[in-house]
Parts: sequence; structure tokens; C-alpha cells
Amino acid sequence: MSLTAESVKGFFREYLRYPIGIVGLILFVILLFMAVSFEIYGDQEAIRNWFTNTQYFEDYPKTVPPCWFEELRGRNPTPTLVLKADDPETSQLLAEKLRASVVRGDEGYVRLIINMEFDVTGNKPPVDVYSTLFMAYNVTEGFMYVEKIYLERPDGSEFVFVEKKEGPQLPVVGGLPAQLQQPGVRIDSVFPGMPLKKLKGSSVSFSLKSMATSQSLLQRFVIPSLQEQGVDVSQVGFGNIATNLYKAIFSTDPVNSLVTGSFDVLNGTYRLNIIFLAQEAEIDVQPEKLVVKGSCYGLLGTDDQGRDLFQGLLYGTRWALIVGLLTSAITVVFGSLYGIVSGYLGGIADEVMLRFAQIIYSLPALPLLILFAAIIGGNIWVIIFLIVAFSWPGIAFVTRSMAFQIKSEPYVEAAIASGAGTVRIVLLYLAPQVLPYMFASMALSVPGAVIAEASLSFLNLGDPDLVTWGKILFEAQDAGAALNGYWWWVIPPGLAIAVVGMTFVFIGNALDAILNPKLKR
Repeated sequence: MSLTAESVKGFFREYLRYPIGIVGLILFVILLFMAVSFEIYGDQEAIRNWFTNTQYFEDYPKTVPPCWFEELRGRNPTPTLVLKADDPETSQLLAEKLRASVVRGDEGYVRLIINMEFDVTGNKPPVDVYSTLFMAYNVTEGFMYVEKIYLERPDGSEFVFVEKKEGPQLPVVGGLPAQLQQPGVRIDSVFPGMPLKKLKGSSVSFSLKSMATSQSLLQRFVIPSLQEQGVDVSQVGFGNIATNLYKAIFSTDPVNSLVTGSFDVLNGTYRLNIIFLAQEAEIDVQPEKLVVKGSCYGLLGTDDQGRDLFQGLLYGTRWALIVGLLTSAITVVFGSLYGIVSGYLGGIADEVMLRFAQIIYSLPALPLLILFAAIIGGNIWVIIFLIVAFSWPGIAFVTRSMAFQIKSEPYVEAAIASGAGTVRIVLLYLAPQVLPYMFASMALSVPGAVIAEASLSFLNLGDPDLVTWGKILFEAQDAGAALNGYWWWVIPPGLAIAVVGMTFVFIGNALDAILNPKLKR
């Protein structure tokens, strides 16, 4: 075995004698795996749309906790379900859960029947349930009417939102005028009474929550239906009905829930049925997606935009390691060489270099970092440069004092006497003696760099295009996450910063104990 291989083996054997070093190494491997695994398991599209397109996250519930946390609290949450026609993994299930059929009757009447089926499994109802379908139709006579909208509950009962009565009646659900013919327009949110006809085609959404909170539907259909069931609406109050109706439709006792506001969720399969009626119409409907916004999501919940915080934490790991390792490496190498050259040259050159380093060292680093980041801009590479610019003097002071001692060694004096140049002496005779200190310093410098970048991002002075832990904390603070109890938005990124710092402190202390003879036990 070569001398180099034997030395490396001996170093690791010595390193494994320190439990704190083993813990640090394990944590580093975990962090490295998280950084690399994002390319395999991460959602690249979510990161690309994180800041620029919040509509990308509209299908996900906002500020909901992780599912495992709800289960630990003894709750059985309804999970989020997103089924899309263009997703091979969910398209088959979408075809089973969201169906549209066209039934032609006598006298040219055509019925379009849309069925949305979903399961409620927890003790909290879903935040919302909605579907999107591409509808292309052409009504040659009259208008297209909504004949009936009703929800079939697991206990066999029905909750009717809209029911067309006998006799002349205007369309009860709004249509799509030209200015609203855009994908994602919710048909139930348009003002009632507007006809739906002769539309070439667009994506239309049907939201269960929008129907349950629609003032027009409440006044025209829901309240009369409740009165027919014997509910004293005047005693309950219109405001209570409007507030409690959405949750009441999932309750084991809807009427009592409307009156008291208390809920026991009725679990099982629900089906929302929407029936359109038209005459002499050509209709083509293609389901696009079905979304059940549950009361929990994923491993780390979501923020106020519906973004998966686990994806942000996973992606932020790579930039924490890049900033920490790159900054510490450049800082230590530059500071060490600066100090070695200063100590070796001595005289006036050493005095000038020392005073310059002392000036930089005396400057308030964080306020200047904030100032320059605000003026120059928060590009990540600019931030790394600024952190390096204010971090190297401390390393230089130590290596300068070491160079003073090393240059008086006989082998260095012999090299000088033989005519070796300054560069050769610095790189081949002085620097190798300083390497042990450099390695330990690199590890111990990482936490400071990570915290500096996180501090700038927390002040919204970081890179605006990168998802970092500091940026996540800034958005959490801006949204009042701590005040509102959204712990999953605050604790994980803060804990991640602490873990990175702890990891490299453990590794650095172990290296220092091994490479510094004075610290060896």
C-alpha cells in the first residue's frame, strides 16, 4: 500500500475515534443526499413557478399542516387529491371520478350530465372540491340552462343547490360572455341570468365551495329548500347559513350544523351532479382535472400560496451547501495565502498588508452586506463574493503568525539560499504546513456563510430567483406565519439552517482535534 493511501486510512481511523465527528459526517451525508436527490425526486416545475406563477399552485390547499402531524393529533384528515387528464399516473382515476355524458331526448332536447365523485375520509371536510372540463358546444335554438345541481351524500340523502321549477324561468347559472372566455373561468361565479350559448369552447370549472357560498344560489334555491324542510331561517339567520353551509353539507346532521355551527363529518363517497338542458345543441365535453383540496398536505404542509414547503426545503439544501462550501473554501484559501505571503515577506510589505487586513476586519460586516446587497442587487454570486470579501482577515491573521515561525525553519532557509523564488517557497514550503489549519477552518467557516446568506434572504435582499431557506422564512414572516400558528412554515427552514451549522461545527471540531497536536488527547 502506498504511503498516501496509508496516511488517508490512518486519518479516517483517527477521525472515527471522535463521536462528534461521526455525527457530523452522518449529517453531512444526509444533507448531500437531500441536495442531490432533488434532481430525482423533486418537482422541478414547482420550483420554476415558485415566484413567477402562483397560479401553478391553485390546485393545492393553502396553509394546511403536514398529514402526519394531523394524524399524531388523533385526527384523520382528508388528503389532497389532484387528478389530471395529461398526467399518465392519474388520468385513469380521473376517468372514473369525473364523468360527462350527453343524453338526447324527444323534441330535440339535449341533457349534459356531469358527475364529480370524491371521498371524504377525515374528521375535517375538504377545503374545496372542483373540476375543470373543456366544453365545446353550439346552441342553435334558445339557451343552455342549468336544470339541476345537487350533491348525493353517503347516507343516501341529497343536497340540492339548483333545481329548475316548472314554467318559464331564466337561466339560473351565468354563462360566459366574450371577455370571460378564458380557461379556468368558474361558471358558477358569473352573475346569474346571463345566457350560455354559441361558445366555440373553453375550460370551465365547477367549484363546490363557490356554489355553497353563492349569495344568489342561497337566496333563490337553498333557503327555500331549507324552509320546505321546516327550518326557521329567520331564527337561524342568513349570515349563519352563509357561513356554515359549506361545512354543513358534509355533516351527519346538516340542519343542526346550520343552527349550532357544530360539525361531525359524514365520511364516505359524495357525488356532485350538474345537469344542463338545451335544445338543438351540439356538445362535446372532455374532463381535464378533478381536485379535492384536503385539510392536510405532504410532509411539510403548504404556505399561503399553496406551495409545497417540502419541495422548497429540499431545493434550498443545495444552495445552502453551495453557498457554505464555496464561500468557506474561497475565504480560507485566499485568507491563508494572504497571511502566508504577508508573514514571509515581512518588513514594509507585511506592515501594509497587515494594516489593510485590520481595516477590513474592523468593518461591520452584516450592515455592509445589507447595504451592498441593496445597492448592487441580490444575485447569489454577488452575495458569495461579498461574504468572502468581509470574512478572510481572521484566517489571514492566524496564517501570518504561522508563517513567521515556519520561515525560520532550516529547510525553508536552505530553499532561500538555493535561490528558490517567493511563489515556490510559499506554495511548496509554507502552505503545506498550514493545510491542517485550513481544513479545520473551512469546516468551521461554513455555518457563518450559510447564516449570512439566510440573513440577507430573510431581509428580502437575497437572490429573487432562488428558493432558499432564508427566503422561505422571509415569506413566512411577511404572512404572519408565527402569529397564525403555521409552525410548519417557520420551524423546518430554521431548523435546517441550525442543522447545517451544527454539522460543520461537529466536523470542524473533530478535524481540529486531529490536525492540531495541542488538542490531541
